[in-house]
Amino acid sequence: MSNTTTQTEASAVQDASIDIVENCRKALKAYRAEEARERFERMRADIFSRATHSFLKQILNGCEQHDTLGNIENLQVALRLMKLKLKAEDAS
Repeated sequence: MSNTTTQTEASAVQDASIDIVENCRKALKAYRAEEARERFERMRADIFSRATHSFLKQILNGCEQHDTLGNIENLQVALRLMKLKLKAEDAS
């Protein structure tokens, strides 16, 4: 029996290694996504279970009906506007 590895054998080992690494990456990504979903749900439940201002609850409920990235952009605009309002109030 020869100790030399054929090109086909080496290629098969390399392909198997790539598959194993890719499967690990996919599993880790799924784990992190699940972990993020669980954190989101836990935090959301915590916010809604407290005596949180009804305005915040309305905003969060409204956000669930729309695109997340669009919500973030809209909330960033609202935050900038509220900061300007605060500066105007402080200047008065």
